[in-house]
Amino acid sequence: MLERTPDYFEQFHCLAGRCPKSCCTGWEVVIDGETAAFYGTVPGPLGEELRASLRTEDGERCFALSHGRCPFLDGRGLCRIYTELGEEHLSGTCRLHPRFAEEYGPLREISLAASCPAAAELLLSSRETLTFPARRTPEPEEAGDPWLAPLLALRGRMLELLGDRARPLASRLSAVALLAEEAQPLLDQDRAEGLASLPEEPVSRPAPDAPALFPGGFRFLRTLELLEEDWPPLLTAAESAGAPACPDWALERIFAYFLFRYVLKTVNDGDLLGRVRLCMFSTLTVRRLSACVPLGEALYRYCREIEHSEENLEALTQALRGEESQIPLAREIETV
Repeated sequence: MLERTPDYFEQFHCLAGRCPKSCCTGWEVVIDGETAAFYGTVPGPLGEELRASLRTEDGERCFALSHGRCPFLDGRGLCRIYTELGEEHLSGTCRLHPRFAEEYGPLREISLAASCPAAAELLLSSRETLTFPARRTPEPEEAGDPWLAPLLALRGRMLELLGDRARPLASRLSAVALLAEEAQPLLDQDRAEGLASLPEEPVSRPAPDAPALFPGGFRFLRTLELLEEDWPPLLTAAESAGAPACPDWALERIFAYFLFRYVLKTVNDGDLLGRVRLCMFSTLTVRRLSACVPLGEALYRYCREIEHSEENLEALTQALRGEESQIPLAREIETV
């Protein structure tokens, strides 16, 4: 099997007690069945706490939060299960976070979720073009979706367009958006093989006379499921703030991160355009939020609120879908 990761993947280390936004706060962590069974055998006071804290909600086991925190997060910001029982006895979710793997038959892609402050910091720690090296694993390959190879090639073209630093960033973003617009009709007609015949350079066209993306984009975000209480005040502050000056290299890397995470998921429903617009909206929103907080913080706070809710992701992608998108992007791209 081929396995692909971002080029900074192996550099990741958990910040533990130094983390400014712990993954042990704000949401309930699912406890897999094997781990829950082990917790049932742990002796002493810790075992009693483990069993008393377990709840079943919507058919899944989890720990009940205490004042918005995992009950096993101590005063130093460290996990008591980790320190007293060892990493091997964490739930699967806790062991793997912030690593998110997607399986596509012969291909596995693993990203580091930028909702993690350490992962967001790594993403923004280099000014170089972000790359995604691949390696072979001994696992047997399974058959892939017929669309996989054409979509991989198309995403490669998008990343090449994005990385062409001889062009202004706004021009590169527009080119990626246009490529997605030209590709979508082929997918709608189940002609993914035609993606390879799209022009090398998408044909530019005048930006539509559309309303501005903000502050309406922030108001739309406020309608989504709320995960953290400090999110609405940040949106409110960003509504009245202007567009900040962000380094092109940083926005390029953020957009590349989102493209890597979402474009190939098009094999599930054919919605390439909605996903590329999701990547674009996410990048432009993080840029705007950085008028109020540092760019890395803007990135991880946005991703915590959006990427950790399937409901929020689906609602946002739905609003960005089709020709009559509820969320206009073109004018904001021109301001980058």
